[in-house]
Amino acid sequence: MKRYLLAIVAVLFVPYLLHAQANPGHLKIGLVNIKTLYSDGADVAANRANIQANLKRHLYFVDRLSADGVEFVGFPELSLNGYHFSNNMTWLTLSDPEIQTLQDKAKAKGIYVSFGIAMKDADGKKWNTQLVIDPKGKIIGEHRKIYLTKEKGFTDAGTEHKVFEVKGMKMGIAICADGSDPNNIKKLVENGAQIIYGPHANTTGGTVAGWYNFRKSWGGSEGLIAQLKVYAALHNHAGLYNSEFDPPMTKDGNTGWASGSWFIGPDGKTLAQMPTSTQRGESKEFVLIWNVPIPK
Repeated sequence: MKRYLLAIVAVLFVPYLLHAQANPGHLKIGLVNIKTLYSDGADVAANRANIQANLKRHLYFVDRLSADGVEFVGFPELSLNGYHFSNNMTWLTLSDPEIQTLQDKAKAKGIYVSFGIAMKDADGKKWNTQLVIDPKGKIIGEHRKIYLTKEKGFTDAGTEHKVFEVKGMKMGIAICADGSDPNNIKKLVENGAQIIYGPHANTTGGTVAGWYNFRKSWGGSEGLIAQLKVYAALHNHAGLYNSEFDPPMTKDGNTGWASGSWFIGPDGKTLAQMPTSTQRGESKEFVLIWNVPIPK
């Protein structure tokens, strides 16, 4: 019996302990620009199938990045549902099996995973929500989008600026247009955030260059991030699959999302960035990894 219990402990906690001991003083973040299918069509079964296809894509990237030592894998806004709203939206709850599957995967790999859902809460209210799961499989972060755009009329607007710890580093989330109001970022910093994580779903002309221009006020020595002296990790949905990442189909129509990912340091300098492009055909899936120092 004692051996049996020890074996269970090893299976449950060894992945977490190994990652906790590795890469001291830093948090290795992987930003995934994913292409998604939508879940707001008239056919409920098709919506569920699309969510399952998106889930499979998430699991693929978590497996791939965790094998490279990534400790935090981030997916963009509404990544599990796909960013598209209508009265036919298939809403997810925190008890749905897709959420549990990602919790189990984070626990198995001993890493943090963040993703976006169209969420219905216990009171029946609906939200554009970004979740963060810790290496033990628990939901430790839940941000409800504040500054609504295309989801206006379909979701409520969040009001909270929560901050939570990721490997000892305090993180705040600004979902896409949340970052267009500097006050949202300032409130996160006032609440102790040391890094701002910004998952996006943005078109901006369907090009990477267009998206960087959309967020240009964040970078540079006079930019928002330099003023607040924090780190930032921003990324977006992709319009096209990328042959480097085992795409699920060969025929690929461009959904128009701009792609783009960007790490910014507390001095406003670019730490890492997806190569820019003015060509819509370059708005592909992409993975950007950076080892962020954990402020003391």
